[in-house]
Amino acid sequence: MLCLVFIGGLFLVEHTMQKKLYDQQMAERWSKQGDVAQVSVFFSKEEVENIDYFRTIRQSVHNALQQASITVEKENARLWIDAMSRSGKVTLRSERATMEVKAIGVGGEFFQFHPQKILSGSLFREDSMMQDGVVIDKETAWQLFGSSDVTGMQIMIGQVPHFITGVIERPKGHMYEAAGLEKPICFLSLESLENYGIATGGFSYEIVMPNPIRNFALSTIQAAVGTKNENVVLIENSSRFQVLSLYKVIKQFGIRSMSFQEISYPYWENVARGYEDIFAVFLGIKIILLINPVIFVLAVIISWWKKKTWTLKQGIVWVQDSLYEKSVKRVQKKNDVAKK
Repeated sequence: MLCLVFIGGLFLVEHTMQKKLYDQQMAERWSKQGDVAQVSVFFSKEEVENIDYFRTIRQSVHNALQQASITVEKENARLWIDAMSRSGKVTLRSERATMEVKAIGVGGEFFQFHPQKILSGSLFREDSMMQDGVVIDKETAWQLFGSSDVTGMQIMIGQVPHFITGVIERPKGHMYEAAGLEKPICFLSLESLENYGIATGGFSYEIVMPNPIRNFALSTIQAAVGTKNENVVLIENSSRFQVLSLYKVIKQFGIRSMSFQEISYPYWENVARGYEDIFAVFLGIKIILLINPVIFVLAVIISWWKKKTWTLKQGIVWVQDSLYEKSVKRVQKKNDVAKK
């Protein structure tokens, strides 16, 4: 009994922790019916030259949905959304100070996938994105302006003026700091990062799209980027914390950290991989704890079986007789109703 209580406690802790991983829950936010999937693709630095590459992926998604006869039910509705991003660094300059910060160049509906805690201003979207817009964290705002209420103020990147659209609270905690958020950060357009900053990582691509059958979304994106491309890693976020996926993590224990691919994961993927390890340990503990109750139940069944006073053949005959008697009673009941 104590084992089952402890297992229940682990399930509760795991559920609470998963709910905080907002970057992994875009599919759930997009549709509550479970008919869509979120897929992430991570490229090596040399694999993709620029953002134009993703037009091919978008066209592949469009063609796959057309071939599957999947269309929108409401006018102006969207079947899928996607986002592109790339890590790097930029030098920001105000009249007060100059500082180099970690930068993430973004495109598409990036902030739909990666919600931020906004302190002032707002986040930009694809349909309203200004290439000269920048979102900075509170620490950067204080160092550059001495305040966090700096929405609309001008900031220089290289020799080009940009404007602050919003200020965010950078995620805190050991996991996020270890994942790459230990220093000030800013978000800007991919174009600004490529033109005025330094890109240090490869591109990331994320999409939420219809998933009418298992692995439809994942297979569609695999076909678009190449199924045997060693410079690409694909992950279906929607199922990564399920039992089967976590079991695969357990099987890779000891070699999971080994990598021969030149792929640098962004902070949200590093965080998710860290939690995968934690949840895999939880799964191992739950399996071990389940052994005792299972052994106890089997022992009870075996003991009962040994003490039974009837044979298996007698039990089968008894079941058959019971079913026959019930069928006879149903027929009699129908006949009685018909006579009335």
